[in-house]
Amino acid sequence: MSAGGIMMRCPHCKFETPEFSIFCCHCGERLKKLKRERTIAVPVPKPQRLPSGSWTAQLMTDGKRVRVTADSEAEYYAKARAIKTGLIEQKAAGPSMTVGAAVDAYIESKSRVLSPSTIRGYKSLRKHRFSDLMRRNLAGRIDWQRAVNEELADVGPKTVKNAWRLITGALQQQGVEAPAVTLPRVVRDERPWLDFEQIGQFLEAVRGEPCELAALLALHGLRLSEVLALTPDKIDLANGIIRVEGAAVLDADGILTRKAANKTGSSRRAVHIVIPRLVELLQAAGTGTGKAAPLVVQREKRLYDEINKVCKRAGLPLVGVHGLRHSFASLAYHLGWSEASTMREGGWSNSDTVHRIYTHLAEADAGEDVERMRAFFGWQDPEEDAPPEGTEEGTETGGITQ
Repeated sequence: MSAGGIMMRCPHCKFETPEFSIFCCHCGERLKKLKRERTIAVPVPKPQRLPSGSWTAQLMTDGKRVRVTADSEAEYYAKARAIKTGLIEQKAAGPSMTVGAAVDAYIESKSRVLSPSTIRGYKSLRKHRFSDLMRRNLAGRIDWQRAVNEELADVGPKTVKNAWRLITGALQQQGVEAPAVTLPRVVRDERPWLDFEQIGQFLEAVRGEPCELAALLALHGLRLSEVLALTPDKIDLANGIIRVEGAAVLDADGILTRKAANKTGSSRRAVHIVIPRLVELLQAAGTGTGKAAPLVVQREKRLYDEINKVCKRAGLPLVGVHGLRHSFASLAYHLGWSEASTMREGGWSNSDTVHRIYTHLAEADAGEDVERMRAFFGWQDPEEDAPPEGTEEGTETGGITQ
């Protein structure tokens, strides 16, 4: 603003001129008619309405993508056209957006790219985490570190870190630099699994239970989403193969949804059937018929509870469905499989999980390894050569010196 009053920018010469001028003071072009025509004629993208009630869309101006958000649809069109014609600066589009509106826009932009379960997780974080922060304006002064500290008083470090990643992704999408905050260190929870001896006990305990089919599929390295998506037409009993193609996950409304893509590229694979009992169950289920109905009909929470009930009754760790998948890696280690073979059969694209399981079991076996190497070199335990308790070197038991 200058001493002469409110200023506007001429769309022709880009110099400032009083807002109520009919002609530009610098280039002489007519402004009032042009402004009215541009308001009507300039095309801008149709906006989407966010859950917060705001209207938003991205538009291209000066070769850059700019997100425009407003409280009403009419305000959005006015603001978008003004930015498009250069009557207001691009940065004027940002301040009215709240953090929550930015997160809503981010989730909406990813809804057709990410899996339904991921979007469901994002919406849960949006609803339950950083509630006060979500209402704050992006243009206002925000103590981001304080918001993180307050959230840590209610939930654990992992949840806070996931929610913060969602917020920073939304901020960056709006052209706002992610604020520097200190996040807590997340301690990895070690998921329990069964060792090779416990797997045999589990197979006996689960026999005949409603969850047996799902449990044996998980023991072949299938994820829960892959178990729930498996259909009879994907089973080749003649060659002992399970074709893992697609997954079934819960969407934002809690409805089980099938998707063609698996979690990773390596997840789409052929799994070899190695448990004879699984062959019996698959034959009974009528596999190889070309049917597309799911083989496992229990919901994931029901399967988790049923498997843990079996484990508890057998005195085994409560591993759930995913713990049985890790048990497959545990058994592969004891049978001498390489990490690469285990990853390929189990559909792991990242070696972290398999390597962690192998390392843990290798540490547990370290004592036996040392004993085997000592035996190779003819090691004799010094304790076995020691004189009986209560005697000394060079004496008989009766104490008579030789």
